[in-house]
Amino acid sequence: MIRLIKHTLMFFLMYNLCIGQQYNISATGQVNMIKPLSITSINSTINFGEIILSGSNFIKSLSPSEGAIFKIEGHPNRNVIISFNPVTLSNSEWVAQNGGTLGTLNFEANVVHTGANSSYQSPVSVQNGNSYQLVNSSGIGILYLWVGGSINIQANQPVGDYQGIFSIMVSYQ
Repeated sequence: MIRLIKHTLMFFLMYNLCIGQQYNISATGQVNMIKPLSITSINSTINFGEIILSGSNFIKSLSPSEGAIFKIEGHPNRNVIISFNPVTLSNSEWVAQNGGTLGTLNFEANVVHTGANSSYQSPVSVQNGNSYQLVNSSGIGILYLWVGGSINIQANQPVGDYQGIFSIMVSYQ
């Protein structure tokens, strides 16, 4: 009987110790607010001008400093992936209005960036699909993109006004 009483008392003592125990732990709450990405066009024209066909194959190039200019803004010092599409220029609208032979030209883009500098100084080549760091300018991440390129003109290239759409996509890495 004494044994039963001892066990019962021990049970109640252990039960009260377990029930009376309390543990605390804490965690730190944090959040990193990221400035949204945007890209704006300062000059969206990539214009090779008028080309007189010579009857020979040749390449016509346009320097990025003479082409389109875009400004990327986002979170300072964050990396962004810059991608752009291949472009086929076509004279289909011109042919629809004036008649003639359909033709296409492949536009090979030459894209560079000048960091946060809005003038064309010390350009850095941009490779399609690669990552580049936004330059901190007063708490805003900036990259200026400049787009030029080249077109291969064939000896028998159909005449007309050629056009196509060049797109640049940016996303945080």
